[in-house]
Amino acid sequence: MTDVPQDTTARLGDAAARAAEATPGVAFLRPDLTGFLRGAAARGTRLRRTATSEGEQVHVDLRLAVHRGHRALDVTRAARTAVERAVAERLPGASVSVTVTVTALV
Repeated sequence: MTDVPQDTTARLGDAAARAAEATPGVAFLRPDLTGFLRGAAARGTRLRRTATSEGEQVHVDLRLAVHRGHRALDVTRAARTAVERAVAERLPGASVSVTVTVTALV
C-alpha cells in the first residue's frame, strides 16, 4: 500500500459533502434515517473506507435534492465527478466510487 495522507473519515465525508453541495443544480443533501440519528455531521453522505492488498478503496453514498429546471441525470453525473475528485485529492492513489441517489426535485 502506498503512503497516503491520513485524513479522518469524517473529514473525507465533509469534503465530499462540500463538493456535492457546490455542484450546480444541487439544492441540498439529504441524510437518511441513520444520518438524522447521527446529527448534522452526516450531511447526506455516507463514506466507507476499506484497505486491501491493492490499496485503499473509498465508497461514497450520496443522497441529494435537485433544483427544478436542472436535469437530474446531468446533476448526478456532475456531483459524482466532483465528489470523486474531492476524495481522490485527499487520498491519492485510492480507488474511489460514488453512488448518487436523487431523493427530491425542489
